[in-house]
Amino acid sequence: MADYPDLYADGFSVTAGRFGVTLTLLRSEPTGEAGAHDDPREIVGRIRLSPNLAKAIAEALGKTLAAASRTTQQGDTTTH
Repeated sequence: MADYPDLYADGFSVTAGRFGVTLTLLRSEPTGEAGAHDDPREIVGRIRLSPNLAKAIAEALGKTLAAASRTTQQGDTTTH
């Protein structure tokens, strides 16, 4: 078993200030009902980052997703 949590999220929120960034990971709870309904979300994780690390992660995500859209391979990983 891993020494760190393995999370799944399908939503997020970001708050930023002069000294830090908070990334909150959310997961929708399926209602099983057709039509309009409230979208209750559960917080599955919260990550606090320095502004510099948040910028580096945003850049890495952009590059990795752009590369993934150009290739048919699945599961490309970039480590920084």
